[in-house]
Amino acid sequence: MKVGFKTNELEKLYITPLEELRGKQKFSREVIKQYQAKVRILTFIDNLKELYPIRSLNFEALTGNRKGQFSIRLNKQFRLIIVEVEDDLIEIEIIEISKHYE
Repeated sequence: MKVGFKTNELEKLYITPLEELRGKQKFSREVIKQYQAKVRILTFIDNLKELYPIRSLNFEALTGNRKGQFSIRLNKQFRLIIVEVEDDLIEIEIIEISKHYE
């Protein structure tokens, strides 16, 4: 699946190897490591439905003011928020790393 990023910061967190990240980061190294791993999974699938059987991801469609968005658990506190995009270049877009229940 083709993956896009809503912000340059999210793209940089994905493409920069963990050992090359310098300075104070907004997220812990463990959260960044999980983020990179989960985005890599997204690049290997053909559609989002393939994520439902992978219980460790806790993949779910969101409701309420986040209707149309999906989440993947990074750890107990953080989740990755994604949306499907109707675009020739991007099939899904990473929109944020969010604290759970915010």
